[in-house]
Amino acid sequence: MNWSQHLFWRNLHELKLFLSPILAAVGRSERRVAATRYVQGLLMPGQRKSIEPMAAKLRIDPQGLQQFIADSPWDETAVWRVIRQRVIPSLEPLQAWIVDETGWVKQGRSSVGVAHQYCGSVGKQANCQVSVELVVSDGEAVAPVGGRLYLPESWIQDRVRCAAAGVPPNLPFKTKLEIALDLIDQALSDGVATAPLLGDSVYGDSSEFRQKLRERNLEFFLQVTPSSHKAWTQPPVFEKKLKRAYPHTATTTARTLEQIAHDLPSKKWNPVRWKSADRTVRKTRLAWCEVYLAHGLRQAGGHLEKAWLVVDWPENDPHPYHCFLAQWNRPLTLARGLQLSRGRWPIEQYFQRSKDDLGLDHYEGRSWTGFHHHLVISAIAYLFVLIVHLRAKKNFWVDVGDGAEGDAAIFGEIDRVLLLLRHEI
Repeated sequence: MNWSQHLFWRNLHELKLFLSPILAAVGRSERRVAATRYVQGLLMPGQRKSIEPMAAKLRIDPQGLQQFIADSPWDETAVWRVIRQRVIPSLEPLQAWIVDETGWVKQGRSSVGVAHQYCGSVGKQANCQVSVELVVSDGEAVAPVGGRLYLPESWIQDRVRCAAAGVPPNLPFKTKLEIALDLIDQALSDGVATAPLLGDSVYGDSSEFRQKLRERNLEFFLQVTPSSHKAWTQPPVFEKKLKRAYPHTATTTARTLEQIAHDLPSKKWNPVRWKSADRTVRKTRLAWCEVYLAHGLRQAGGHLEKAWLVVDWPENDPHPYHCFLAQWNRPLTLARGLQLSRGRWPIEQYFQRSKDDLGLDHYEGRSWTGFHHHLVISAIAYLFVLIVHLRAKKNFWVDVGDGAEGDAAIFGEIDRVLLLLRHEI
């Protein structure tokens, strides 16, 4: 959906109903008014969605928006909880959960978490901030359910700089994988319906991350670097070699996942086709087999990791499109395999649409609190656009309320904007 000024004005009444139960989590009425203004500012057309341009469009003092985002002591985790418990169930059935990161290019060194690191939005190392995001997907669109800034070790070790940016005292360093697991645990705790977790090789290449997902009884379908993992397709036989560095040695040699994929017999390959977003017919082949990963044998008392290797390899291409390590609780079908193999693309659309249309990467503040407040309010704006899209496409509407009357503070602020800017309708 191309979000426009026409759609914004046409759906302001629905915005009142949508925001009332969600923004109850920010507390006092003046905060709910400020949150409503911020959401409206993100939804209103315009090239720049930082605080001053939004305040100018809304005919308000920018200091109020600045204080609400950067300094007001409301808890963004409570807002995420409402999103997960009231909005997401209306989007079921879910096809997948997806974990990924997105980056904000930044100048200087004062903005919280900024460092020279890989930035997906520009495809290379850059001075940027990086946020880990968890979304859910119905196969076509995605909905955000959690996000948190990645704070590099260089920041954690510089407590003076952390204090200046409002980072909570004694916050420990967490890898992107650990942040992802925290977000997953929050979603599980709030009752989000489970679905296979998708992720790129940042997550799939970690045996520890895969094990943590198993401990949570989650299915996963994670991209891996096939040349980096060795495995057998049958359980190997071991012989004791007491004088070797490792106490057990397999009688057969493990192969890389890349070699296993190359050697799969022709009967394993299943041709599939589908229509892409531009309506063209595309083709690939899928194959899968059980593998026994060798990495666990590198340490005393280690064991083999059993998983499914799934290979997506278009015919006549020199290399696979992707290789995955997967675990599922029910047998894989060809249709589901294709859905999961190609299922990560909606999160890229989410990042692009949120940045291009809704100002996700326009926040100019420097603080930890401001960053996370902006992140969740941006998610609310995106979810509203998604709901409008679904209603137009499927004759569908989600009411996240519980039958209570609308919030007078929110209704009053939206009516003010309607009255003030009626000449633009």
